[in-house]
Amino acid sequence: MLLTFDDGYMDHYTNVFPILKEHKIQGSFFMPGRTIAENALLDVNKIHFILASAPLNSLLNDLLEKMDFYRGREFSYPSNDELFKQYAKDERFDIKEVIFIKRILQAVLPEKLRNIIASELFAKYLGLAEDRFARELYMNYDQIALMKREGMFIGFHGYEHYWLSTLSEYDIRIDMAKGLEVISPYIDKNAWVCCYPFGNYDERVVKIASEMGCILGVTTEVRLAHLQNENPLLLPRLDCNDYPPRSEKYKVIGGYCE
Repeated sequence: MLLTFDDGYMDHYTNVFPILKEHKIQGSFFMPGRTIAENALLDVNKIHFILASAPLNSLLNDLLEKMDFYRGREFSYPSNDELFKQYAKDERFDIKEVIFIKRILQAVLPEKLRNIIASELFAKYLGLAEDRFARELYMNYDQIALMKREGMFIGFHGYEHYWLSTLSEYDIRIDMAKGLEVISPYIDKNAWVCCYPFGNYDERVVKIASEMGCILGVTTEVRLAHLQNENPLLLPRLDCNDYPPRSEKYKVIGGYCE
């Protein structure tokens, strides 16, 4: 059994790590480089906390208004109706409106505009300084080093936490190189393990990761891994949200062994 923890949250250090240590279990922790190197709040987490703090209808209206405001000024992208029709799709854990907000701010809009809008919405609905929030949300170098010394495994989770398949091959390599450099004190750069941000990848991403020394990759495909039959760079995982007390879905997705 392999226990994986993504994104380098402080909660993993204060709550998860002591329990694993007490029970002499190794956990695998996948760290986005930018949170460590720059003490920066990732857009993916801005979006999580905005969604948790804002009434959904108000947030959706704000986002659509901002998209209308910025369209044509410096940025070019399709109409709101076209984008909503394309990206507003119900998924396993989220309704279509939530998925639309996530996709637009995670990958669809130009990166610079995503950063601008996410920060504007974070300021409106949370009213907190991003750097102070980041210091409380993510682990730092010393905490990661301590976990490594105590037997925890540290892995790669990108630098910017991009949807890697949306990038050019050049930018994929740049993001991977930057992420690997940040976590280099904790890994073997010639034999490292990748957790694809958002579970997102394509053939180019997997090929480049392998060329850069990745020997194992974990995805967000939800099923039990049968190691003798799997591509080692595309291992499926089971989601904690499919287990009690959240749900009993593990029973129907093969999330247990007889």
